[in-house]
Amino acid sequence: MSDDWYSKTTWSKADQADFFARLKRSRAAHNKANYLWVQARELDKVGLSHEAMMLLDKVLTEFPEPYWLPLVCKLKAEIFVKLGNLDQAIAFYRRALDVERQHPNHRTQAVYDFGKLVVENKMTSLYDEALAVLDEMELPGKKFPVQIYKKNGILAIIAAHKRQTESARKFAQIALDAVAKDNSDFRYHPKFGLVQDQESKFCNAVEAIAISHIQSFSN
Repeated sequence: MSDDWYSKTTWSKADQADFFARLKRSRAAHNKANYLWVQARELDKVGLSHEAMMLLDKVLTEFPEPYWLPLVCKLKAEIFVKLGNLDQAIAFYRRALDVERQHPNHRTQAVYDFGKLVVENKMTSLYDEALAVLDEMELPGKKFPVQIYKKNGILAIIAAHKRQTESARKFAQIALDAVAKDNSDFRYHPKFGLVQDQESKFCNAVEAIAISHIQSFSN
C-alpha cells in the first residue's frame, strides 16, 4: 500500500474521506497513531495547522501509544508556537517530557526545544526549569551538531542573563563551533543533524554573547 494516503498535502473532503477510510482498515493502534502523526506533520508543513491539530488530538484521545505520544506532544507544541500561543506550547513540551520520563526509550528533541523556546522568548521565570530539564533529560553519548548548538546556546543565554560572563562566552563559542560544522561526524549520517537556523533570533543572540555583547539579550 502506498504511503501517499497518509502524506497528503491537501485536505479536501475527498482527501479526508480517503484518509479516514484507510485509517479505519488499519488494525493496530500503534500503526494508526503513526499514520495520524505523519499526516498531521505533512498538513502542518503546508500551513494547515488547525487541521493537523485535529489529527494529533485524535492520537491523544483514541490511540495514545507510548512511542508516538512524545512526538505528538512535541508537534503540538511547535504548532502552538506558530500560532502564537506560547503558554500551550510550554504545556505540551512539558507533557512530551513527562511521557519521556515514563518511557525513557521513546525520546524526542523536546529536551532542547523546550529550553530554546524559553530563552528565545525571555521567559526568565522558566530559566531554572530549562536548566534542570537539560541536566535531567539529556541522553549521554555522542551528539549531533544541532544538539550541541541548542544545548550550549541555551546555557550561554541563561549564563548571560545571570551575568556569568566567562561561562556565557564559553558556551556561546561551543554553540557557534557546532553551527560551522558541515559534517555530523556520524559515519552513516554525515549530513544529518546539522544546524539549519543560522539566521534565527536564537543564533543571533548566541553570536552576540560570543563577542561579549551580552547586554543585548540579558535585559
